[in-house]
Amino acid sequence: MAIWNPFKKASAPPKKRILFPNHSRMYSSAKTSEIFSGFNGTSATADQEIFGSLQMMRNRSRQVCQDNELARKFLAMVKSNVVLNGINFQAKTRREDGSLDELDNQRLERGWKIWGENPGFCSMDSRSNFTDISRQIIEACARDGECFIRMMKGVDDNPFGFSLWVLEADYFPIQNNKVLSDEVAIVMSVEQDKYGKPLAYHQLIKRPGLDYGNTILKTSKTERVPADEIIHLYIQERPGQTRGVPWLNTAIRPLDMLAQYQLSELTSSRVQSSSMGFFTSEASDSYVGTGVDEEQNIVTEFEPGTFQQLPEGMSFQPFNPGHPNQAYKDFTKTVLRSVASGLLVSYNSLSNDLESVNYSSIRAGQAEEKAQWMMMQNFFIHGFCSKVYKSWLRMAITVGWFEFDGQANLPMSKVTKFEDVRWIPRGWEYVNPKQELEAKALAVQLGVESLTDITANRGKEWDEVISQLAREKDIINDLGLKFETPPITPGAPEEDE
Repeated sequence: MAIWNPFKKASAPPKKRILFPNHSRMYSSAKTSEIFSGFNGTSATADQEIFGSLQMMRNRSRQVCQDNELARKFLAMVKSNVVLNGINFQAKTRREDGSLDELDNQRLERGWKIWGENPGFCSMDSRSNFTDISRQIIEACARDGECFIRMMKGVDDNPFGFSLWVLEADYFPIQNNKVLSDEVAIVMSVEQDKYGKPLAYHQLIKRPGLDYGNTILKTSKTERVPADEIIHLYIQERPGQTRGVPWLNTAIRPLDMLAQYQLSELTSSRVQSSSMGFFTSEASDSYVGTGVDEEQNIVTEFEPGTFQQLPEGMSFQPFNPGHPNQAYKDFTKTVLRSVASGLLVSYNSLSNDLESVNYSSIRAGQAEEKAQWMMMQNFFIHGFCSKVYKSWLRMAITVGWFEFDGQANLPMSKVTKFEDVRWIPRGWEYVNPKQELEAKALAVQLGVESLTDITANRGKEWDEVISQLAREKDIINDLGLKFETPPITPGAPEEDE
């Protein structure tokens, strides 16, 4: 039975068939008009668009992050809201009856703490602990769009045999593209199968651009690193996307133009604050200056608030740049709101502008922004922290690190059980502590939220909080002190001032 193909011409069709007849109606965004004359879309793949733009995007992003105060503020916001002082680790290994195995959990948490807090164990350059590395990585993702972390196994002079080597995106050049077979190809230094699954990464032996004795290194020599040794951290915005895009992409152009505009306004305001003007003469059309000194040289500068004596035959032409610009404030706010929207942060947080802000508005803004940061925390935990922990755990068991204090090593056969952990990122302070804590207390009383969830949302561990409270209670009782705890009675929401 022949299959009808609407895109194949028949030699002698008995009847003309129109698959999609022309209709007068269509999507407005697809119509052609004078307004859309310069607005042409593209059907290019994600990798095609990235290949042609990534290098310039990354260079401009690095430049604006280096020179622009708002871009630097955004990077600081990313680091403080995703990592801050580190993402806490809590082992959740359980026995067969479902209860927590406190002994094994303590051993795992102790090992991770010793490794993560020691730069000599944690990083290949012995400069950064795990929290420092985390800040570097999340900042690189925001600035460059991606970051590569190579997990070095079998490291000498390391009791865990495991360290991290953080690599900037430049180690994996986008120009490295090659078809290896019908089903395998290197795409922008990422070797992958026909489904897009990474098989290996082709890393430059040395970072390009390094200065070795007045010689700028230019090399294309690479080594093939298996994919299970590399963490390629980036946000995949489109299916099939191989490399990451700087998070500042949408803000680069308006931030740079706003900086230029602000510089122009500052320059004009400085000119306006000085007493200056142009001198004209009927005898000459050339520029004369603002006066002459004892040697008959033209004087070109004024002190603010002063006027120089005019030479004979010349008249004074005042110069007024029209400042202060009354539209400057509103225009700047409009641009900054657009920039903040592109960066997925609130305008008030980015600009430090709390003018005309009340409790309701700031609470709504923080709630939406908090949701974005929680997504970033989840992205970072699952994309980086969990992968590092699983590799670290296997190496620590392999080298026998857990054999101490007469205890046997953790069995590799139960490694999946030891992988059950909880990551606790930073939390946020309440906008209205009294009202929100009362709501949390009511949620606990109704059984819709647990104390563990509440403490985790604040970036703390519940068992540590309880243990600390117990120790404090013992000290208070030993000293014969007495503190009364007020009853929790949820009240009505406070009115905005």
